Amino acid sequence: MSSPHPRRAIRRRRSTRSARAALPIAAAALLLGATSVLTPTTAAGAPGATPAAGAAGSVFANRDLPKHRLTSTAGSGAAFTYWSTGTDREPRLSTGSVEVPAGKAPGGGWPILVWAHGSRGIADRCAPSAQPTRADSDQIARWLDRGYAVVTPDYAGLGTQGTPEYFDTDTTSRNIVDAVRASRDVAENLSRRWVVVGEGQGAAAAIELARTATRMQGPKLDYRGSAVSSIPVEFDTLIGGLGPETGTMPSGVESAVLFTLSAIRNARESVDLDAFLTDSGRHWLDRAAAVCADDLTAEFSGTTLGSLFRQPLSGNGQLLDVVSRTHMIPIKGFTRPVMMTQSLFDQDVVVPLSLRYLNDAQHADRRVTARTYLAVNQQQSEALSDNDMRWFVARVAGR
Repeated sequence: MSSPHPRRAIRRRRSTRSARAALPIAAAALLLGATSVLTPTTAAGAPGATPAAGAAGSVFANRDLPKHRLTSTAGSGAAFTYWSTGTDREPRLSTGSVEVPAGKAPGGGWPILVWAHGSRGIADRCAPSAQPTRADSDQIARWLDRGYAVVTPDYAGLGTQGTPEYFDTDTTSRNIVDAVRASRDVAENLSRRWVVVGEGQGAAAAIELARTATRMQGPKLDYRGSAVSSIPVEFDTLIGGLGPETGTMPSGVESAVLFTLSAIRNARESVDLDAFLTDSGRHWLDRAAAVCADDLTAEFSGTTLGSLFRQPLSGNGQLLDVVSRTHMIPIKGFTRPVMMTQSLFDQDVVVPLSLRYLNDAQHADRRVTARTYLAVNQQQSEALSDNDMRWFVARVAGR
């Protein structure tokens, strides 16, 4: 049975933990009328002003999700801004959302399912908490129906000041842990138990969490495992192989390359990418900083990656160092179970590389379960993957 006042839980949580949320009355008034999560600029009251940093995982601001943004089966939901860390290990604000199923919570609270989304873009308007894609909405609805509170982090710099740390797997994994901490101060009746389901960029972070989350989470959380699909492995090798002779790649891979290079170009001034780019290359990296994934994929269709470069990226040692240090995905050393799935129709990864990674990881660590799908199309593969993930998540979450 649904609660008679399903949205009150989040309001009560904010009032009883106002010291943790650190939300001044004036800022709250601005926030409730805004269309997106409060940003550092608006909160500080002056362009360029930066608020005093809080502890990682502490809430900076939050608001109830309006009815039109709530998933139909959600009892309540909120968008929130929270403190996390950037790739420079300095405090950074990040954004996210949490939705809670309707009805009475089970004993111990709703188990938390983190939807670690794949590439959505690096422009602020691409943040899923502000503008979820159909894939995001479908995942949130699916896991709400299965009895999980769903946390969707945007990752640092996406929807807040600064350039997204798109290429940094470790930073993304820290953002996820801090989003879970913050969600439990925003919504009531959330369990300590949490699981991650990730794809693409989020899959890389979810795998890293299977190795590090138990050390990072602290005593108030209980990480149980990760289920992932579409794993972007050997991205450093891929980037290093780009040059004028590069041909066409799967559409999702091309978009990921553009977003990665654009993010590095904007965040790391010491990495001189422009010297390696043609006029077309500079145009497309500028475009990648302005539009979201679906639009970029459509616009770039018919363009070859090779036309972006005047010389091979293998000659840019600083670039290769950044990518190799920040985009490593482990194959062993996991402290919690991880399920890895891969469709042969996947357009977001180089499938042979992902299949090799799954095989290596399964042989290297007994906590890894690998599944591959030779189905008639991508839709059938996704259905098979979801069925395996549902079983896996229920088992590790103790459902």
